[in-house]
Amino acid sequence: MNRRIVQALPLLAVVVLAACSGRSFGTSIVPQTPLQGQSNGEVPFLTANPVRQLCSTLGDPSRARCFALARTDVMPSVGVTPQFRGEGDSEGCPFQSGSGYCPIDLQEAYDLPSLTAGKGKVVAIVDAYGYKHAAADLAMYRKTMGLSACSVQSKCLRILNQTGGTSLPPEPPASDDWKGEESLDLDMVSAICPNCKIILIQANNDYTSNLYTGVKTAGRLGAKFIGLSWGSGPEGGNNSIFDQPGVVIAAAAGDNGGGGSYGGGPIQPCTYTYVVCVGGTHLVRDQQNKRGWSETVWNDWTFDACGGPCGATGSACSKKISKPSWQTDEQCSMRSAADTAATASLRTPVIVYNSEEGCTPPNCFFDFGGTSASTQIVAGVAALGGNVGNGTGASYIWKHRQGNLYDVTSGNNLDAYLGVNCASAVKYICTARVGFDGPTGLGTPNGIGAF
Repeated sequence: MNRRIVQALPLLAVVVLAACSGRSFGTSIVPQTPLQGQSNGEVPFLTANPVRQLCSTLGDPSRARCFALARTDVMPSVGVTPQFRGEGDSEGCPFQSGSGYCPIDLQEAYDLPSLTAGKGKVVAIVDAYGYKHAAADLAMYRKTMGLSACSVQSKCLRILNQTGGTSLPPEPPASDDWKGEESLDLDMVSAICPNCKIILIQANNDYTSNLYTGVKTAGRLGAKFIGLSWGSGPEGGNNSIFDQPGVVIAAAAGDNGGGGSYGGGPIQPCTYTYVVCVGGTHLVRDQQNKRGWSETVWNDWTFDACGGPCGATGSACSKKISKPSWQTDEQCSMRSAADTAATASLRTPVIVYNSEEGCTPPNCFFDFGGTSASTQIVAGVAALGGNVGNGTGASYIWKHRQGNLYDVTSGNNLDAYLGVNCASAVKYICTARVGFDGPTGLGTPNGIGAF
């Protein structure tokens, strides 16, 4: 596909994927000379087709697609002195600036009390299929990032099947890389809430009936915070499994933009009434403002040549779900999505460890993104805050947004070149503005006051 590509700007000591390329990431790429990096967190695209969609696009509404995306042109560069936040802090970033975001970056960007809050909280992640190295890979990520250990032996980590048993499902087919999704989810919850306990629920497969059973099981096992990095369309009606009083269920808005050629627009479970729907942003360091960071709507389509739906946050004005009483935007008469957002762009990716991506351990760190990342970040923030579950769905966030969210006011999730137009006639559903908008909801976490 003929498509414009933004030329690669200087990048600090990136290692191109050839050294660890394998079956999951496709054809090897010729190694390139390490380049001078960017201090704002950008990891520019270096080739055509620089992004891989981990889970295949499905035409079957009874199955769900995971929303993890991975860079295929670069790998994080390991081995520099960690960046410490202050005296007594143990968490640093052992990767060179411009290699992707570490926990310390995310905690700083969203002003989170990650080192002190979250003790005793349980976050459940529900995904499809098995991932035999889940515990070992999480241990490597947390050790490398300076996070406290979270193991099966210590009962910090539990890995269970969709009904809560210990007999785990088989690993996914090669075309449906839910193992990569699971590693992203585990690492993002750990990055945001390292003191939390984690339950990883592995459904039998990607059929929504099995995933939904996993969601029900997560609540039954006592998880008050549940992250779902997957979805399907078209919409149906509400589902009672997602109405669990006292439980926060965060779900991804999707990676296919606001509607058009690639299936963007309303998806479930994101548009269910009692779900916190999570969109995506492009997060960069910005020394021109007091925060030190700035965000726009995540939309990578205008920057790469993937030849398909490789990245823009979803958003929606539902066609099936009635407007909750706590939503106050006026032009969308049905349920609006998203409610909140966090970083998701592949141009400012998060660093993830996965030893099953065709690499040679321990050189198995990769750059990931998508609303899978933002969803688990928000699930972790909710656990740090501990209040959003006292409301119903996202009502707490809507009622406590003042001063507790960073309003994202620039960007959209459209691309005329790819035929991606908004599925809604309401402009703010696909275009950022002051206050609520579809791509980023009410904004991104500014501490834990809204959560």
